[in-house]
Amino acid sequence: MARVVKNAKNWVKRGLMGASLAIMATASISAQQQINSIEVLVNDEPLSTFDINQRLRLVIAVSGGVQSEQEFLKVREQVIRSMVDERLQLQEAATVELVIDQAQLDEFFVRRAQGLGQSPEQLEQALQSIGSSKKTMQDQMEAEISWSQLVQGRLGAFVSVSDEEVEAFIQRIYDNRGKFEYRLAEIVLLVDSPEQEAAVRANAEQLVERIKGGASFPEIAQQLSASSSAAVGGDIGWIVADDLDGAYKTAVDKVDVGEVSEPIRTPGGYVVLAVRDRRRILTADPLDAQISLRQLLLSNEKAADAEVAAKFELAVQDLHSKETSCGQVEQYAEVSGADQPTEIGVLRLRDLKGPLRTAVESTEVGKASELMRMEDGLRVLFVCDRQEPQVQEPDFDAIYDQIEQQRLSMMARRYLRDLRRDAIVDYR
Repeated sequence: MARVVKNAKNWVKRGLMGASLAIMATASISAQQQINSIEVLVNDEPLSTFDINQRLRLVIAVSGGVQSEQEFLKVREQVIRSMVDERLQLQEAATVELVIDQAQLDEFFVRRAQGLGQSPEQLEQALQSIGSSKKTMQDQMEAEISWSQLVQGRLGAFVSVSDEEVEAFIQRIYDNRGKFEYRLAEIVLLVDSPEQEAAVRANAEQLVERIKGGASFPEIAQQLSASSSAAVGGDIGWIVADDLDGAYKTAVDKVDVGEVSEPIRTPGGYVVLAVRDRRRILTADPLDAQISLRQLLLSNEKAADAEVAAKFELAVQDLHSKETSCGQVEQYAEVSGADQPTEIGVLRLRDLKGPLRTAVESTEVGKASELMRMEDGLRVLFVCDRQEPQVQEPDFDAIYDQIEQQRLSMMARRYLRDLRRDAIVDYR
């Protein structure tokens, strides 16, 4: 549907406001500061004010803006900390002459744009409009890719997973049949010294508020999280409830699907958890049904014309009570003046939220839903096909890869921690 494109537009809109606040805050903090002055030296390599502010505007855009100078300063501190880590990662990659070519960075930029429902040119323009740039985003991508390849190449050979461990893991899955497991995502903020405790906690609390206010969890994780999961928007996969311990278990018990936890104190810092999904292990879940959908949508822009809206409503309001078919959707679209395209595609029922899920659940295959008034306009859904869910048995190779990646991720965190400990970081 139009949601991804709409979110991308909102991202730019929020970014413009956030960037404006950032500019004002920057001016009030240091009116005389040179735009390209050196703020941090990381093992004698500089991070300039210009580079930091470019990244800062990007982070403010994706996190929904800042409301005060104090909030701005906390975000800026976290941005600098993330950029220091990235510089350490790139420096370590350089020791083995690991270089990411521009063609690979351009390919990743195209994928990022597609994920936001935009062309690369549109995303580049959006970045420029908030005072950031394509280069700023690609610098971050370069650090992510370099670190991933370095960790895999340098540590991968030391990760050992036995067949017995995989079999034991699979047996535990069968033993937990019918119990709940959760799809979780994380934002990890590190506390490297006692002096950082209050600032990092406050930053984590502000991130929670922004996410609850509509900011994108994956985008924030990608920009600010210190975990290797940042590259995939913080996603850490499915975890059985019984495997969660302490504060994590308490947080998951309190947080509804689609919501985020309050900051959780861990030995290394703070974690914000998002509960993305929930299901029962080895049990067919009706929400995993695959639904093929088409739609008649009259966007708010068109619906603003009273005559156009009246024509659409008259044409579609009784479709739910008539004999219809998906093959007639194009005809209905032409008669009603609906937007194009009408094809939505195949989605899981659990991917639909609120009134959309309710409408699809109560609509038979080949039938139309009742007319719905939604945030983006007037909509009628057609359920063209429904495939009931099948129980997915655990796959040996997939489980092996999962255990291997978990161990590699843990080793990567220790690796970066050692780099921080040995680095000479001079804050100007």
